[in-house]
Amino acid sequence: MSELDQETHNLTEEQLAELDARVKAIGDRQRERQARRTLWLSHHWPDAYEQRCFKIGSKHVCRRCASLYPLALVVATVSLLGQPIWPDAWDTTAIWLVALPGTVAYVGEALGFFSYRPQWQVAATLITALAFGKGLGYELDARWSYEFWAPLVVFGAIWFSATVANSVWVKPVKAG
Repeated sequence: MSELDQETHNLTEEQLAELDARVKAIGDRQRERQARRTLWLSHHWPDAYEQRCFKIGSKHVCRRCASLYPLALVVATVSLLGQPIWPDAWDTTAIWLVALPGTVAYVGEALGFFSYRPQWQVAATLITALAFGKGLGYELDARWSYEFWAPLVVFGAIWFSATVANSVWVKPVKAG
């Protein structure tokens, strides 16, 4: 028996439990440090990665952001190139209405009205990306555009309020 095996063999159950707790604490601290470094991509802690993120290489990326931004950039680009996704005359109303599904999905989940479902999140986010992209097209064309900033401020305030309410009062419904 090696010297290390002999020392380990001589440890009591209490000492082994204490050692195990220390090793676990070190692992937890390391996972938290790593999560903090990648929070800008995932927006979620490791316990939510499997449900709320997908992996690109070794990085966890927020599913909502990965759905929203690429489509919004395509819509903005296409709009700027003169190929709008709907008639320009509809923009003000359409941007507000098309942003609603993402808002309902986010707020409803944050306030515990329904459980998180990745398929619903992605679908609602992709619909909302159309509105965000169309508004972004206006913003890229002319700074401080109403079509971009008004919905962003209003819906952003609603999402922020739902997030605060969730952290203070709500116990979210568990996914089924």
